[in-house]
Amino acid sequence: MKKDLIICCITSLAIGFFLGCWSTEEKEIVRYEKGETIWDTITNIVPDTVYLTGKLKYKYVYVPDTIYRDVPVIDQVATIAATMEDWNRTREYKKLLLDNESGKLSIVLSVQYNELQKLSYSFTPIHKENTIVKKRIFEPFVSASVLDFNSVSVGSGFFYHNIGFRIEYSSNSLNFGILYKF
Repeated sequence: MKKDLIICCITSLAIGFFLGCWSTEEKEIVRYEKGETIWDTITNIVPDTVYLTGKLKYKYVYVPDTIYRDVPVIDQVATIAATMEDWNRTREYKKLLLDNESGKLSIVLSVQYNELQKLSYSFTPIHKENTIVKKRIFEPFVSASVLDFNSVSVGSGFFYHNIGFRIEYSSNSLNFGILYKF
């Protein structure tokens, strides 16, 4: 009887071990993590090609309340001053070029005297991190316990998801049990 019980326990332990190694449940977790922002400013930009596109474009200023032959009168001095003021004006253009799973890229352009004065950019990369968590569905276990120095018991069992079943043999009895894993 004892020999058969020991063989049964060893056999169930071996079967439980191999089933526990083979049965796993996979869960994939995807996280997006921001990287360190890269930024820089480029100045002293030299153009590749310069060409004249046509006539000079003025910022016209009209003399108020003056119309000559149904045509408003242009104030030449004020027009030239307004054109020079516009030419001296600094314009900054901000644009978000990219904002997706690869990262975030934005630029700032500064234009004065009809030339690009500076180009600033900042790029924040985003890294995709895939984590695969493997959870064992079938987990075997073995146990040994001592109640007194006179009685020793050994046992084995398995967990299926969170519910477990066990068998334990002591010197004078055989115990069965159900376990729950939190």
